[in-house]
Amino acid sequence: MDGQTDQHAGGTDWIPFHNEGVALFNAGRLAEAEERFRRVTELQPGRATAWLTLGSVRRALGRLNDAYTAFQQGLARDGNDRDLLLATGQTLLDGGRPKDALPYLQRVVAARFDHPGAALALGNAFMTSDSPEFAAMAYRLAMQLEPDSATATNNLGAALMSQLRMEDAARVYRRAIRLAPASPEYHKNLGCCLLMAGEFPEGWREYEWRHEQPVWRWKRSFPGKRPWNGEPIVGKTILVHFEQGLGDSFQLARCMRVLKGMGARVVFECQPQLKRILSGVEGIDVLVGHGEPLPDFDLYVPLFSVARWLGVTAETVPGGVPYIRPEPELVAKWRARMNLGEFRVGVNWEANGPERSIPLELFERMARIPGVRLYSLQKVKGLEQLERLRDRLGIIDWTAEMDAGPDGFVDTAAVMAGMDLVISCDTAVNHLSGAMGLRTFLVLRTLGDWRWIRPERLDTPWYPTMRLFRMARRGDWAEVMGRVTDEVARLAAEEKPAAGR
Repeated sequence: MDGQTDQHAGGTDWIPFHNEGVALFNAGRLAEAEERFRRVTELQPGRATAWLTLGSVRRALGRLNDAYTAFQQGLARDGNDRDLLLATGQTLLDGGRPKDALPYLQRVVAARFDHPGAALALGNAFMTSDSPEFAAMAYRLAMQLEPDSATATNNLGAALMSQLRMEDAARVYRRAIRLAPASPEYHKNLGCCLLMAGEFPEGWREYEWRHEQPVWRWKRSFPGKRPWNGEPIVGKTILVHFEQGLGDSFQLARCMRVLKGMGARVVFECQPQLKRILSGVEGIDVLVGHGEPLPDFDLYVPLFSVARWLGVTAETVPGGVPYIRPEPELVAKWRARMNLGEFRVGVNWEANGPERSIPLELFERMARIPGVRLYSLQKVKGLEQLERLRDRLGIIDWTAEMDAGPDGFVDTAAVMAGMDLVISCDTAVNHLSGAMGLRTFLVLRTLGDWRWIRPERLDTPWYPTMRLFRMARRGDWAEVMGRVTDEVARLAAEEKPAAGR
C-alpha cells in the first residue's frame, strides 16, 4: 500500500490518519491500520478512495463481508471507479461468490482493456462459475497483456482441461513450466493432464512434484531412511504410507501384492479407520494405522509413487478383483434383513464438493421402477437430502447402525455385498465397490478425476466390474441419471422379472 493521497475538497485533517494507516499497514499492523482508515471515512465520507482503502485492509484481515460493505460505500460515491470495481469483484471471488463477481470484473475489463490483473480475476470468476470457455478467453487476454505470466498460462491450461482439450492443455502447461520451472503446482497439473490423457510414464514423473507443493499435507520424512526409487527390493522391508483420501488407499492397496512378489516385506501405513477393512489384502505383511508405532524398515514410498515405480499404465494395472473382501459374518447379518426377491441398488450420492455430488431427487424415477429397492450407502454428508426425500424414494437406510465404531466401511462393505448393483458418485464408496469386484455404476461430471483416464472411456482399467456414466453436458446431472435409470430398469427386468409384477 502506498502513501499517495488525493487532496481534493474537504480540507486536509484526514491526511495524517491516512498516512499513519499506510505505515501501519506496511508494518503488518492491520487492525490498527483499519482504525486509522475508518477515521478517514468519518472525516471524508464522500471520498470514494477512502472507502477503497478501508475495504482493502479489511480484505487483508480476512473480513470479506466488511470489505464488501466498504467497497459498496465507495461505489455509491463513484460507481465507475475501476479500482473499486476490481476490489469488489476480487472480494466476492474470494468469498466463494464468483457469479456475483462477474459483473464487476467484466466492467473493469471493458473499461481497462490493458489491465492483466483484472483479466486474470475475470478468468478465475468464469472458471469458478463453470464457464471454462469464457475463462479461457479472459486468460488469453491476460497473457497478451503480460506474456510472461505463468499464473495466467497455468490457469488457461486448467480451462482447456475443463473443455476436455487434453493435448492443448498439456501444451499450455508446458509453457507455464518454461516460465516458472520450479513451480511444483504447474508440474503436478501437467502430470494430472497427462495421466488423464493416458500418457502414464511422463504423467507419473510430473505428478511426483505434488510432494513439493506447500499445501501438500501428506509429505513424510523419515530421518535415516531412504525413499524407494524403483530399485530392487529383494530382502528389504518397504514402508508404503498412505496419501490423500480413503478411496486412494482402496484403489492402490492392490499394489502391495506386487511389491511382495518382488521379494519385499511390505509394511502399509493406512488411515486408522481402514485398518480392519484392509486387513485381508494380499501382500501386506504388517498393517499399521497412522499414529501407531512403525516397525523398522529399509525404504519408504508414498502410495501413488508406488504406481510410478511399478510402471503402471492403462495396460498394466495390477489386476485381480476382488482384493478387498467383506467379513462373512457381517455379510450374513445384513443379508438376512434384505428382500432378496427385489433388485437391490446401493446408492451413494454426495461427495466432498457439490460439483461431484448427484442431487438425491434424481434417484426418484429409479426408486419407482417396479421391483427395484434403493439402499442408502451415504454417511455423514448428504443426510439432510435423505430426510427430505426418504418417503418419496422408499429408500432403506441402515446407515445409523453401520460402521458405528472406529472401524470404517466394514458394515458398508457387507451391505454392498448384498446388492445387485452399486451406484455412486466419485467417492471412497465406488473405489471400495470396485475393489470388491461388485457391479458398479460410477456417475461422473464432464471432467472426471484423472484416474478415470480419457473422457471418452466408459470403462476403467482400475476396476473391470465398473461402468462409467459421464455427463453429456456440463452440469447436467438429470441427463446422465436418466441414462443410468434406464439401464437399471433394463437390468431389473432381465434379472428379477418376478419382482416387477
